[in-house]
Amino acid sequence: MDDKQNKKLINEQMANERTFLSWIRTGIGIMVFGFVIVKFSLFVNQLPATFFKDATIPKNGFTIFIGIALVFTGALTILLSYWKYKQTHKLLQKGEYLYSTMLLTTLTVIIFVMSIIIISYLIMAAYPLILPIS
Repeated sequence: MDDKQNKKLINEQMANERTFLSWIRTGIGIMVFGFVIVKFSLFVNQLPATFFKDATIPKNGFTIFIGIALVFTGALTILLSYWKYKQTHKLLQKGEYLYSTMLLTTLTVIIFVMSIIIISYLIMAAYPLILPIS
């Protein structure tokens, strides 16, 4: 392998590592957001009702599931990004790298679905459906 090819391989490997680290940061960010949702939900549910002067605080158990799902999504992002990093590393070593958007597409769909669930929940929480009593 000549010097020019060696430098190209080094640059490709470093780009692969930067991409992996970006996915790690993304996964950690998703996990932190999920953790904050769970902790905030628990905090609100445990506040003494005396601070609110006869107000009833609804129990939002669903937010705990959303938060846990986000933490799981972040962990899945990290796991899949490591798998993609190792796969790309092997292909770069062989000089056979093939570009694939499968990981990117999968994680985008998962995160988009989670976003729709969160938006739907926030709308339902802000505007609860009140059925008329017959």
